[in-house]
Amino acid sequence: MVSFSVINSLLSRRAVKYSSSIVLRRPYWLSSKLYYSIQVENRVQDKLVSVKWDDGKVTDYPHVYLRDNCRCPSCFDPQAQQRIISNPIYHNYTDAIVKTACMNENKDKLHLEWINDGEHTSSVFELDWLKAHRFTGDDKKDVHPIKRQLWGSEIQHDIPQFDFDRILNDKSELYRWLRCVMERGIALIVGLPKRAGQVEKVAAKIGHLRETIYGPTFHSQSKGDHVTTVTYKSGGLALHTDFPYYNNIPGIFMLHCVTAAKQGGESQFTDGFKAAEQLRASHPQYFKILAETPVEHEDTGTDSYEFSLTAEHPIIRLNENGNLKQIYYGDHTRTSRIDVPHYKLTDFYNAMTQFLRYAYSPANIIQFKLQPGTLISVDNFRVLHGRTAFVVSPDNFRHVEGGHVDWDGAISCMRVLEKELNIDYRTPNI
Repeated sequence: MVSFSVINSLLSRRAVKYSSSIVLRRPYWLSSKLYYSIQVENRVQDKLVSVKWDDGKVTDYPHVYLRDNCRCPSCFDPQAQQRIISNPIYHNYTDAIVKTACMNENKDKLHLEWINDGEHTSSVFELDWLKAHRFTGDDKKDVHPIKRQLWGSEIQHDIPQFDFDRILNDKSELYRWLRCVMERGIALIVGLPKRAGQVEKVAAKIGHLRETIYGPTFHSQSKGDHVTTVTYKSGGLALHTDFPYYNNIPGIFMLHCVTAAKQGGESQFTDGFKAAEQLRASHPQYFKILAETPVEHEDTGTDSYEFSLTAEHPIIRLNENGNLKQIYYGDHTRTSRIDVPHYKLTDFYNAMTQFLRYAYSPANIIQFKLQPGTLISVDNFRVLHGRTAFVVSPDNFRHVEGGHVDWDGAISCMRVLEKELNIDYRTPNI
């Protein structure tokens, strides 16, 4: 049996002013309404419902997929936005068959009638939902929806800045800051009170602080050399990403300067993704080694509690498309165990050395002294940070407070703000 429906529906799409010069629109997964002129065919023998969209693309929805994703109240909880689990035995819908496929009277939903499905006789799908759930190959999805911007020393005096009070009180400013950290990997927040406790206030606008072995936040207060981690010592701290000895690494690192050292203590930052891309272009064999060789990191000691952590990661981690996903590097926590045969060690060291040459290149690295009342925020999956040495003395005191939040929480916050503020993430220069 074959049923056809030809639909022409004009559905409104709201647009609102978000900033002085940009009109932002809600992305499709937030139920924005588009103009659809489609054809629907139920191919019973193939167990497919074919939809030809207004852009000329055709999506074949298998009957089993449509049954598995039925949105009726007995299958899907609209408030929780989750499937309803009512039977400990999973229902196998491979034999599900759509009897008819047609549009409702308002011509904005697809109605399906099922054959021999017990008490479950029908399903209804909104066109927006169907279009948002085209399959791979039908509509290429963004692996990372917001494009990252690589940078070098040219941003030394042009690091994006955001106001502390506005981030706490203006949701649009909060979104711009989070988006900047995602796009650029680095951003300053200025105007903080010159006392501890401000990192927690910023994190609370996102969700929660990520507690680590150093507690909810950590304080480096010129503790001298009587500590169990070089992070708290006064010597220079090499470029690194935080917590490579964790399997689940915190995503955003924030450091608030309460008191700056009068001599030394300059912060250093480099875009690890830029260094990795330069390595891929100039020495692809070295890039491959760093992307495939597990390197062990370890941290053992006592801070907020006694701990002993060990994890293995390649220095460069790629996603399924071969694009950069994460940098894991901390020379002070790197162990002596390397998972390569002895005859390949020289190549590994050469690869790591070349990567660090790019990381420390004057064309890539930026260095400045973080001033009291200023917070630096960086993408800990991407940006390496370090510090120059400083002298500890009664009149040269340094106090910084640091903390972390997970990218899962930050991205969740961004999606909530996109929905609330009617923002289309694809709009550039927000």
